[in-house]
Amino acid sequence: MRLTPEQLTELRSTPLSSTGNRLAKAIELVGLRQADVANAASLSQPYVSDVARGRHTTITVENAHKFCDLFGCAIEDLFPSRAA
Repeated sequence: MRLTPEQLTELRSTPLSSTGNRLAKAIELVGLRQADVANAASLSQPYVSDVARGRHTTITVENAHKFCDLFGCAIEDLFPSRAA
């Protein structure tokens, strides 16, 4: 489920959308469904969907780490600062 170096470069170059995160792009790049990510991270599919669509503008550090561990990236890759 980890992003390849090429996918990670693409993720990092993806402009920050109105969702405030790049979770949906990471899911797309690895070719999984939100349900697959939810199962692997021990989270609910509706929660993953809400985060990916920007319905949760803040998430816990624990959950951010779960996503980053799955994709093999840094928190800043998925949840960059708006100032960046």
